[in-house]
Amino acid sequence: MPLQGVCWFLCCRQGFSLLGRDYGEKEEEESFELRNKEDLTPNGRSLAEVTVSQPTRTANGTNGHTVSDVSEEMKSLIIEKNKMGLEEEPELLVKGWLLREVRGNWIKQRRYWFVLSQDSLDYYSGPEKGARRLGTLVLTNLCSVIWPDKQTYKETGYWSITVYGRKHCYRLYTKHFNEAVHWACAIQKIIDTKAPVETPTQLLIRDIEENKFHPEVVEHIYQHNPILKYTQGPLYAPLLPFPYGSLEHTYHSGKGYGSVREEAVKLFNCLQQLESAREPVPIIQGVLQTCLDLRPLRDEVYCQLVKQTSYTPAPYTAAHLRYWQLLTCMSCTFLPGAVVLKYLRFHLKRIQSQSPESEMDNYASFISEALEKTKCRECVPSWEEIQMLMSRQEMLCTVHYPGPGSCQLYISSHTTANEVWAHFFVFNFKARIFSIFQLLPFSFSKLLRIIWSPLTLLSVDICRNFISHPSVSTEKTIKKTYLVID
Repeated sequence: MPLQGVCWFLCCRQGFSLLGRDYGEKEEEESFELRNKEDLTPNGRSLAEVTVSQPTRTANGTNGHTVSDVSEEMKSLIIEKNKMGLEEEPELLVKGWLLREVRGNWIKQRRYWFVLSQDSLDYYSGPEKGARRLGTLVLTNLCSVIWPDKQTYKETGYWSITVYGRKHCYRLYTKHFNEAVHWACAIQKIIDTKAPVETPTQLLIRDIEENKFHPEVVEHIYQHNPILKYTQGPLYAPLLPFPYGSLEHTYHSGKGYGSVREEAVKLFNCLQQLESAREPVPIIQGVLQTCLDLRPLRDEVYCQLVKQTSYTPAPYTAAHLRYWQLLTCMSCTFLPGAVVLKYLRFHLKRIQSQSPESEMDNYASFISEALEKTKCRECVPSWEEIQMLMSRQEMLCTVHYPGPGSCQLYISSHTTANEVWAHFFVFNFKARIFSIFQLLPFSFSKLLRIIWSPLTLLSVDICRNFISHPSVSTEKTIKKTYLVID
């Protein structure tokens, strides 16, 4: 009799365990598994390795793809995995039940069996062998993971993680915090092991750099790769690689930015609007401000402008010159990265050799000189400065100094305090202190007191004093910068 009681107890316990599993009760031990490092292959990858489609190179350094190959590559960088059953999946790292957010007529959550491998995150109808695969998210180094946060837990009662891929975004939920963290860590480790994905534009820039002393090879690269040349059509993906669902823009979320990839495509649309815009200055200021806020976009916009100034159907029209004017303003505001800077300089020299004594040649020469002087600025150029840059002219500035006197001098985007001091020195201005006035709307903003030497900046102090000027109404205030020549 005691033996029968024990058997009855074990059967009931197993039955309740199965019921709990079916109805989503706690599964602390069976919800996920982590393989040991010894279970991996020697190179850390599984047998079903996902490959990245990239152009092959020929012996002369040019791209092995034709024009149709490159466009097809832009549409699909990743080769999809073949459909297979659960029992055929090699090297499973983590598996377990998770809730996935499904969007239809309304948002709802459904329970699926998720499996993480070295190549992808898949989900199935169940854990049994032969279960049907319902979806796959291919993992590359451009994928990103958002970790669980308390706000979502307070609102839904679940800890969530979000995985961004090229084609899909999985929002996954679990009641256990440790399980959510475990999944996030495992997925991030897989992403970190992936080789960097290079876009066709990056590969072609490298080919151009390698063959820059062979004009016929460079010409062949341009002729057989439309992605390097002017287009009137929209851009559906950035020219450079950016993480899917990147969170680098969150520090400027108050300005309404989307992901970096989204902003890159929007900026190309803004560039195309320059051709028909009646007043281009607001668009130029907007592009410059976005690039100052989102630093990764600077190289992208430089590449987009090089593209739009290459093989233009009507290069001498005012609409086309708008691209050169924006490129001029950018070159006086911030610099691109080292690789894109080399590509830009090569492009400028190429334009000067192809179109000598032209307006494009003048812009290219101005930009080349600006690239040698520019430091990254904190603010975008003013309306007046942009208008002067568009015409490659200097601004006339009025400088007030102690007493009733003042003088006017021409300044550019690269004029320094040392050059201003040198101007006064030429006119035998012996005073050691002078001031530069700037009219501002009435406000209680702080004023800067800057002490300069002829060569270096010695110190910066904050002054809370406002000064008045008899020629200014009470609704205005004058920003006065003290320049001390020592």
